[in-house]
Amino acid sequence: MMKFAAKAMVVAGAALLLAACMSSNPSKPKGKPDWIINEPTKPGHAYGVGSAEIYTDEAEAMRRARDAAKVDLVQKLRVTVTGELTQDTQETRQTGKQTQLVQSVRNRITSKIPQAELSNLETEDSYADMKNRVVYTLVKLNRVKAAAELRRQISELDMQVTDLSNNTSDSLPVLKQLQSLLPVLKLIAQRDKLSEQAQLFDLNGRKPLKDEFILDTEKRIYALLDKLVVTVEAQNTAAQGMRAGIIRSLTSTGLRVSPTQGDLALKYEANLRPVTKSGRHVVFADGSIRIEDSAGRILSEFSKEAKGVSAASAAVAERNAVQKLAESLGQELATTLVDKID
Repeated sequence: MMKFAAKAMVVAGAALLLAACMSSNPSKPKGKPDWIINEPTKPGHAYGVGSAEIYTDEAEAMRRARDAAKVDLVQKLRVTVTGELTQDTQETRQTGKQTQLVQSVRNRITSKIPQAELSNLETEDSYADMKNRVVYTLVKLNRVKAAAELRRQISELDMQVTDLSNNTSDSLPVLKQLQSLLPVLKLIAQRDKLSEQAQLFDLNGRKPLKDEFILDTEKRIYALLDKLVVTVEAQNTAAQGMRAGIIRSLTSTGLRVSPTQGDLALKYEANLRPVTKSGRHVVFADGSIRIEDSAGRILSEFSKEAKGVSAASAAVAERNAVQKLAESLGQELATTLVDKID
């Protein structure tokens, strides 16, 4: 009985001692993580921190904070690459003089290519400050893995460009070659986006340059665009009066216009509607245009309207309207080349 009482006293004493220790060293509530102020560093990695206010949905705020962290990470990489590069890594474009048509086609294609997504990006940590209704997110990028993945994707695009070029005989008619090769420009535009990102991720800021074959293929396509021949056919009397202005506009874009045997036929009808208001002459030029290939296949149909205004005379207003309509035709033809014939 005495032994049992002694054991009970020992157990009770131990319990009291443990309770005392716990009360003298209470658990500390978790505060804001250090990475919000002091960004982590790790060789071969990049970090970004983003924040977002919580309006109603905490998960939605977390998504916005992650997007902000991605932007923060990329901006820091841009500063690093710009500051560390000591030599010019810009590749020389070996495509010769570019006409307005070539530039319009390039701009049209580039505008349709989305920005490359960040690969190998991880959410390292998140923190919700419920008192101030703000969430924070830390993202981490393995630069070595990300750069390697982008170079792999670029290599695949280069192989597709090579296959398309090798499988397109230069003995084919100009339009046939363009129909086969224009997708190459989309691949090259994608490659350019990936190359810019790869340069950001590369630890030495190196950019994956195009080899000679890719540059030559690009040059080949632009040369074909410069060789493209268009015939212009007016379909009514009013359109006939616009012919000179339309030919002048198309020629200024770099297109070759021929009376016969063109790669493309531009057939159009036009109507002029003169109006006089408060002593000013206004002419509306309505054009209905059809673009066909040499076999008569319709590639595109569209309508355009242009307005010319002059205080001097109706003839000047008409000339202004015709000139504007002709300019819009040249722009539409560039769009047709990208969207229709490939």
